[in-house]
Amino acid sequence: MEKNMAGGLQAMHFVKAFIMSVLITALLLFVCAFLLLKTGMEEKTLGILLAAVDALGVFVGGVYLGKKSGRQKFLWGLIFGILYFLVYLLLSFLINGPALSVAGAVKSFVVMAVGGMVGGMVS
Repeated sequence: MEKNMAGGLQAMHFVKAFIMSVLITALLLFVCAFLLLKTGMEEKTLGILLAAVDALGVFVGGVYLGKKSGRQKFLWGLIFGILYFLVYLLLSFLINGPALSVAGAVKSFVVMAVGGMVGGMVS
């Protein structure tokens, strides 16, 4: 039987939310790659679409954590969005080196933080 999470969410819920978010993001990125291949969309459109994919992936994790928390749902969604961004930033740095622009990092941070917070609020 699962304990009440008054003192904070259990780490397992964060792991489950993270896995769900990564799977949703990966699936949507495959769809974006297919659309790019078939339509040859412009770079500006692709940037908007990728931001929406990031937001939707984190939104799903925020909804899951919001349902599990019961209280302060928006806060848990926001925390999840920030943690997801930090993992994203770490992986970007490990793969590409210090090539990430500050503007791009700020945009990703805002998109992921807001996506997680809205997900928590909707749950």
